[in-house]
Amino acid sequence: MRVFISADMEGVTGVTHPQDVIPGRSQYERFRRFLTADVNAAIEGASQGGATEFLVNEAHDGMRNILLEDLDERAELIVGSKKPLSMMQGFEGADVAFFVGYHARAGAEGVLSHTFNSPSVVTDVQLNGEPCSEARMNATLAGLSGIPVGLVTGDDPACEEAESLYANVRTAQVKTAVDRYTARCLPQRTALERIRGAAEAAVHGAGDLAPYAPGSPYTFTVEFATASTAAGVVFFPQLERVGDRIVSWTHDDYETAFKMFIGVMRMATSDPDYG
Repeated sequence: MRVFISADMEGVTGVTHPQDVIPGRSQYERFRRFLTADVNAAIEGASQGGATEFLVNEAHDGMRNILLEDLDERAELIVGSKKPLSMMQGFEGADVAFFVGYHARAGAEGVLSHTFNSPSVVTDVQLNGEPCSEARMNATLAGLSGIPVGLVTGDDPACEEAESLYANVRTAQVKTAVDRYTARCLPQRTALERIRGAAEAAVHGAGDLAPYAPGSPYTFTVEFATASTAAGVVFFPQLERVGDRIVSWTHDDYETAFKMFIGVMRMATSDPDYG
């Protein structure tokens, strides 16, 4: 069995603050080790469940965070941010997808909640009229290729969303959100044990999983913090400005709509008011 792991950082064990996840900040190097440990726990558990191949895709910020020298030697790692499928680069051909270190969507309760961009840029994302997290849009990409989500790790909102959307998914809640910048955190050893156990169960129970595959067409709607940002991204065919701060587009092919989202996010930058 081949496991694809998309590894974000805001939902990693112990992470509660931007200082923990932004390169160059005071706690970043420390939490790179926590991120690598969470990923290794998922690999170890999946291996115990019978998985034999592992591909890890960096999915946080500049996507150069995992310590390769400390990564489980059974895994290969995709490093770098210039990827057509962003957080999901390399998922094709996997039997199951794991989302490690994931977080809640923009505007929702949860530790460092956002969707692809800072809350100072993006305030809401919807897919077909429903609130959409990074996990949900990534699960859709995998699901439409027949690949189910087997494991999600992160805080309680991230895990609760996964359990409400993906049939028989296993979750490993490593912290409980108190505020966007505060959480009740499990000790690292306990969190890693929880991730290992959930990963093993996900592989053992892979036959009970079902791909998350909503039907077409696919409409993305993005609300920005300012009208200026909305005006600055309207360059794609089929993309429409439907409000001062809101843009939307629809496509019958999900991968095309998804890539348009990534392109819009790359064009969307903070206005000078936000620094």
